[in-house]
Amino acid sequence: MRARPSSDASLRFRRITRNDSMKRTVCLLTILSSLLHNAFGAQPPADATGAWPHSIPCRIQDSSNPDLFVMTLGDVETPIADGVFNPVKDEVTLKGGSVKSNYYRDVLGVKQYQPLDKSRFPLPPSGWCTWYYYYNRINEIEVKRNAQWIAENLKDYGAQYVQIDDGWQGSGGRNGGRDWTTGNPQRFPDGMTDLAAHIKSLGLTPGLWLAPHGQSNPNVVSNSPNIFLLKPDGTTASDTWEGRFLVDPTTPESLAYMKDLFTKLAGWGYEYFKIDGQPIVVDEYRAKKQFMKNPSDDAVGLYRKTLESIRSAIGPDRYLLGCWGTPLEGAGIMNGSRTGGDIVLGWGGFQVALRPTMQYYYLHNIAWYSDPDVMLVRSPLSLDQARVWATLQGLTGQALMSSDRLMDLSEERVELMRRVYPATDIRPLDLFPSERDKRIWDLKVNHLGRHYDVVGVFNFGTEKTEHTRLNWKELGLPTDKPVHVFDFWNKEYLGAWSEGMIVDVAPTSCRVLTLLPGTDQIQLISTSRHITQGWVDLTALGQNETGDTFRGTSKVIKNDPYELRFAFPRGTNYIVKQATAHTASGDLPVKTFNHQGWAVVQISSPTTTEAKWEVQFEPADLYHFPPSEPANLSVERVGLDGVNLIWREQYYLNVGYQAYLDGNLLGYTPTARFPIRGLNPNSNYTAQVKTVWEDGRESPRSAEAKFTLASMIPAQMSLTQIEPLRSTGRWRGFEADEMLSGTQLMLGEKHYERGLNSFAGSEIEFELHGLYDNFSALAGLDASSSTNATTEFLVIGDGQELWRSGTLKQSDEPKSVTVKIAGVNKLILRTTGAGGRRNRAQADWAEPKVSKENQ
Repeated sequence: MRARPSSDASLRFRRITRNDSMKRTVCLLTILSSLLHNAFGAQPPADATGAWPHSIPCRIQDSSNPDLFVMTLGDVETPIADGVFNPVKDEVTLKGGSVKSNYYRDVLGVKQYQPLDKSRFPLPPSGWCTWYYYYNRINEIEVKRNAQWIAENLKDYGAQYVQIDDGWQGSGGRNGGRDWTTGNPQRFPDGMTDLAAHIKSLGLTPGLWLAPHGQSNPNVVSNSPNIFLLKPDGTTASDTWEGRFLVDPTTPESLAYMKDLFTKLAGWGYEYFKIDGQPIVVDEYRAKKQFMKNPSDDAVGLYRKTLESIRSAIGPDRYLLGCWGTPLEGAGIMNGSRTGGDIVLGWGGFQVALRPTMQYYYLHNIAWYSDPDVMLVRSPLSLDQARVWATLQGLTGQALMSSDRLMDLSEERVELMRRVYPATDIRPLDLFPSERDKRIWDLKVNHLGRHYDVVGVFNFGTEKTEHTRLNWKELGLPTDKPVHVFDFWNKEYLGAWSEGMIVDVAPTSCRVLTLLPGTDQIQLISTSRHITQGWVDLTALGQNETGDTFRGTSKVIKNDPYELRFAFPRGTNYIVKQATAHTASGDLPVKTFNHQGWAVVQISSPTTTEAKWEVQFEPADLYHFPPSEPANLSVERVGLDGVNLIWREQYYLNVGYQAYLDGNLLGYTPTARFPIRGLNPNSNYTAQVKTVWEDGRESPRSAEAKFTLASMIPAQMSLTQIEPLRSTGRWRGFEADEMLSGTQLMLGEKHYERGLNSFAGSEIEFELHGLYDNFSALAGLDASSSTNATTEFLVIGDGQELWRSGTLKQSDEPKSVTVKIAGVNKLILRTTGAGGRRNRAQADWAEPKVSKENQ
């Protein structure tokens, strides 16, 4: 470590602190409002302020790339926004000035919408839940062991809550433990009050799960007149998962019972309450009106009165989390809510968390804090799969609760947790649901004068590597300058490239890339503390006018080496001349790592504290290897509008290749493959590929290939080989060549290798470009459907109905369909009906083919 330099008055720094940033929020929002108005005439609301709720940029539909999923952190401006959302007025102002009023209430269907109150809970909760390791076999000793581990290993990273799930109460047994008035003395012998106090003594916050509207103890019911829904003979009128008895919401005694219950639990010391089974309660209130003391048709209003009783007991400073599906009826009273089903251990469990993130993320940090269920990182998840799960949490900022036995995790899996705790103040740019599992997640960050994107590129498939193109223009990044790229999980700089790049992603894995538009000066591109790369840790940042010296302040964690990663202007090179760091207690050890094009400064601290640091650079030589042209370029057709450019890997040294189409640069790829999509099948194209070096210099000559897609398209093609334009419906919308559950399609007693499967009530849309004359398939309900399931199949061509099956039952023979589709551009396969837990209707289009006449 070098000695700390003395103050140099000749160095004038552009320095921004987090407090400065907060003070300038109003100014930044005013600038954003002006820019949006100047750009497309949208006048943002006049009441935009720096404190939430304030107006935010938004998208209300997909762009030309349906795989793009966008969120923001800080006061972000982006050209890909459709307009501005005012959360107070519930109003979207679009390009051109048109207004969508009551956007959440009417367009998105959140009838009880009101903007989230962030005054007591400015961030979503981060912590640990007992359920997905211990289920209802949890005990006092295991809670204390995990809490101790959190206090020693994860508290400094932002983990705060220890939530005890099912098993603490009454008898504690499954289906029998619905008595919330007492704890289980066998599993919690010291009592729930003592346990809460112990958790608090560790600097953590205790929480409890319960299904409070239900009750299973008949003694409690008999001693509580006018509180539960009963038949005239005194037996229960509602026996559900929620409990053998259900609270009658129409009596003062019932509301007092709810208030007294939570007053008691809060008195035990608990400050976080997860209330389960909420949609069951609303459904029962709709169905059991005749058993209410004061019958009412307003089931939602009655339900909300019970929530208000809970809130009156726990007050505004305790966290209330709804659970079971997506209980929108609790919006405005709940601080947060689960938005999907229960996860399971394994890759399928991750997909359970992915689905509500796609469908309901528009609610997060606007109406409430969304909770897609817990994050798991333990085996049998591979390390790559665990990293995907951690990335989902880190890039969305949703409630972050782990549920492994923390003491058993390996160091590499704990490391994943460190990089995503705590949940941060991220919210969606995309204020609309998606039925598509999107693969490009773009977190746009504005922090301390740094404007950068943290982009997750995902491969949710299990079989093959995907080659995904990131297009800078689609992401709203500048196309007139190179963009620096840093790989967060792999801790390496990937260069600075124009227009875009190809990202190779192995099955069930992801890449997280930081994208920073380049300038003519050295730039801080990444920090190691958190996946947001600066938001959590960096509190001040300055750079002198010549650009060769940085000063900053960072929050560092004890015994966790903290890295500052710097990128140099393309075509230049520097080394760290001097780097120092210190705290109020003295100097800290610093290491430097110099690489061509970038450098790393690593700071270590024996305590969790705030450190001031300074880094000075000096010029260094730049090595250049002259690239030679690639060879053997070929064109491989993909679907109806895409190709893959493939060539022989270069023998001589290079850092990759740049691809061109008709003379226009498309972007960079590190490997000998470049996918191109969205082509006109009838156009003639010329593709070129050049080898490139780190400084952007290319090979003098290129490999070249000419092609026309129409000449490469086969006379007959399965629709399972064509990527749909869109799909709607439950889960992922549809699955090709297998069931949504992963099993083989089956109509009657026959299995089919090719086919499209979806739940009833879905659409799958294809762009055919008028290339085919006929469509054929076998349509029917899969053998796995419920015996009472029904649906109807329709074929739509360019908006016109071409064929309708009539209503089909699960027991009916599948119907053969052959339809003329000459000249059709957009083909839609539609099924009707909704299905549900008691009516599982899975619709199959077996052997769906398009073909040309006389072929």
